Amino acid sequence: MSPFLFKRRRRRRETLWTLLLLAAAAWQLWQHGLPPPDAPPRQGPAASAFETLRGARLLRHGSNDGDSFRVEHGGLAHHFRLYFADCAETYLNPQNAARVRDQARAFGGLDDARTLTLGDEARQFTRALLEAGGFVIHTRWQRVYDSSRFYAFVVFADGEDLSEKLVRAGLARIHTTGAPLPDGRGVREFEARLRTLEREARTAGRGGWRR
Repeated sequence: MSPFLFKRRRRRRETLWTLLLLAAAAWQLWQHGLPPPDAPPRQGPAASAFETLRGARLLRHGSNDGDSFRVEHGGLAHHFRLYFADCAETYLNPQNAARVRDQARAFGGLDDARTLTLGDEARQFTRALLEAGGFVIHTRWQRVYDSSRFYAFVVFADGEDLSEKLVRAGLARIHTTGAPLPDGRGVREFEARLRTLEREARTAGRGGWRR
C-alpha cells in the first residue's frame, strides 16, 4: 500500500471516530439536556424564615451522597446538605480518615470497608427517594461552613423528613447541625424523635446496625 493511500485511510478512520464521538455527545445532550448553571453565590447571614422550594429535581453528580446532593430548581443548580443526619463517607483518603473512623464508632465499631459500603447504601437510598419526586425542600440558606452547600430539610408527602427516613433505615447517625423545623418542632423534640428511630433501627438490625 502506498504511503498516500495509508494516510488517506487513516484520516478516514480518524474522521469516523470523531463523528461517532460527536454523535454520542449529541445523544447524551438529547437524553439529559445541558446541566443547569450553579445558582449565584449568596451573601450575608442566613434567613430567619424558611424558604420553600417545590418541584425541585435531583441532579446526577459525582459529589452526591446520602446526606448531601445537588438539585435543580427554577433553572439553577443548588447544593444542599441535611440537618441532623450524617451518612457515612463513600470513599477513604487521608483527609477524611478520621471522620470515617468516627462514623464507624457511631455504629458500634464497623471496619473501614463496611463503613464505606454503608455510605454507598445511603447514597443509593437517597437517590432512589429523590428521583421518585414528591418532596419539598425547606432552607434558610444557612451555609455549611465556608462552602457552596446550604442546610435544608427535605420533606416527603408522608410528612417525614429525609433525615428521619435515613435514621430509621440505619443509614445515618444523628450528628451535625440541627435547627427548629418548618412545622414548628424544636431541636430537642426532633432529636428525641430521631433517637427513637435509631433505637428501632438498632433493635431490628437495619443498615449499619446489621451484625
